[in-house]
Amino acid sequence: MSSSELQIKEMVAHKWDLASETFDTHVGHGIRSKKERDAWKRTFLEVFPEKGLKILDVGCGTGELSLLFAEMGHEVSGIDISRQMLKIAKAKAEACGADINFGEGDAENPPFDTSSFDIVFSRHLLWTLPDPKTAVENWKRILRKNGKIVIIDGVWDSKSLESRVRRNAGALLTLLLERKDPRKGHAGYSDELKSRLPHAGGAPLEKVKEYLSSTGFEKIQVFDLKEVREAQKENMPLGERIVRSYQYYLICGRK
Repeated sequence: MSSSELQIKEMVAHKWDLASETFDTHVGHGIRSKKERDAWKRTFLEVFPEKGLKILDVGCGTGELSLLFAEMGHEVSGIDISRQMLKIAKAKAEACGADINFGEGDAENPPFDTSSFDIVFSRHLLWTLPDPKTAVENWKRILRKNGKIVIIDGVWDSKSLESRVRRNAGALLTLLLERKDPRKGHAGYSDELKSRLPHAGGAPLEKVKEYLSSTGFEKIQVFDLKEVREAQKENMPLGERIVRSYQYYLICGRK
């Protein structure tokens, strides 16, 4: 890893350390209701219906979906670059008695042997990576034969005027109606850091499809997350509803 890449990763880790304290309070991060939990479970059962899979949650954050996978009966490991995120994840797992192996690790080059997992999963991660294509290649390496890569991502900021207006209006409404800073609990990246990330505004679906197909993944499928989003909206303030009108998807492929 070059000194430049190391610097980027250190900056990213620091931002998410700062965001960790209130991360789960935001819709789309923490699971806010039984309805949302059930919607996630139905989605994952459609993508990988098998039982007892060995799953790696890459960029696991506070472990919210790691815990859900464990609850569904899978053997789960989670890695993250943020020590504070991992501290919260470990505490949550201990509190509910979940046996999950959380550890510090680089999402672009996970510290695992070839053919270690049935599923490599990531949520809201690709946009934070300096080299997402390399990440996908390394995720394939640690998958077993016929294993699946499962990615949830979206385009939070398309850089268009509409996107900018929507984000600003949503932030203002959240401040006025809830007396809450909508940016707290999110990693506010500087313009310098954003300029060094190829998908700082979010990873477009077509680009992620390209990463998977060029890496040799087969049977690529895209799944509708409408049920999850509808469940999330029930606990979502008006300001956030305005902001959350963007491309959001689950895509998977088989090794």
